[in-house]
Amino acid sequence: MIKIAALLLGLVLCTGCAAAERTAPASTFTLVAHRGGALVYPESSQEAFDAVSRTKFPIETDLRQLQDGTLVPLHDATVNRTMAGVTGLPAGISLDQWKSARIKNPRGGAEGTPTTWQAMLDAYGGRNVLVPELKDGTMDVSGFARPIRSKGALDSVIVQTFSFTTAESPAKSGLHTLYLLNEGEEPDAAAIRATGIEYVGPHKSISGTYLLTLKASGLKVWPYTVNDEATASRLRQEGADGVFTDDPWTLSRQMHLG
Repeated sequence: MIKIAALLLGLVLCTGCAAAERTAPASTFTLVAHRGGALVYPESSQEAFDAVSRTKFPIETDLRQLQDGTLVPLHDATVNRTMAGVTGLPAGISLDQWKSARIKNPRGGAEGTPTTWQAMLDAYGGRNVLVPELKDGTMDVSGFARPIRSKGALDSVIVQTFSFTTAESPAKSGLHTLYLLNEGEEPDAAAIRATGIEYVGPHKSISGTYLLTLKASGLKVWPYTVNDEATASRLRQEGADGVFTDDPWTLSRQMHLG
C-alpha cells in the first residue's frame, strides 16, 4: 500500500492528444484514467496508455484473451465497436491479426494502436499504478500474478472484477484488489474487507450512507464512471477517495486539484 500511495501522489507533466501540455496535479482525490481516457484518446490504445503514463493518473483497462490466450486491453465482448481491421470475439482473433488492427478515435482523428497486457506491464509496471479488470472469470489468477510479481510490480497493480468470488482470489494471492459493484448493489462492507479486498468500485449513484459504511470498514472507494465535475465533487464531499473517469485531464482542471 505504501508504494501505491506514493505513486498516486505527486505532480508531473503530460502531453495531451492535441500536443498541448497537461498536468495531473497532486491530490488525495484519485482520478483513474478509465480505458486510458476514452473520451480523449482511442479507447485502450497504446497512445492512450502512453499519455496517461506521463501523469500520476492510474491507468485502467479491461482484459480479455485472444485465440492463443494473450491478454489484451478490450472492454466489450467483441471488437466491433472500438476496432477496425478485425471483427468478432477476441477468442477468434490471432495475435498477428490483433497487432495489425487499429482502434477507432472518439474524436475522428488518428486511429490508435492495439497493445497487450504484457507490453503494458513491461512499459509501466512498477512506475505507474495499473488497474486491470479481469473480464474472464475463469482466468488463472496465480498465473496472472506471476509476471506482475516477476516485474516487481505487486505494489503498483490493483486488480478489479465484478465477481466477488474472483476478487477473493487475487486478494489471497497478495494482489491489491478492487471489487466492482453493479448499480444498486450494497453488499456487507465488513465481509468485503475481511477477505483482504482493499478497494470497492461502486456505481456513481452510490448513496452517501453506503459510501460512509464502506469507508468505516476501512475500504477505499472509487466510484465509476464519472465525467462531470458536479458528480465528482459530490462524491468527494461524501467521502469517496477518487473516481474512474474517461477524461481525467479535464476533470482535474474543473475540480482544481492542484
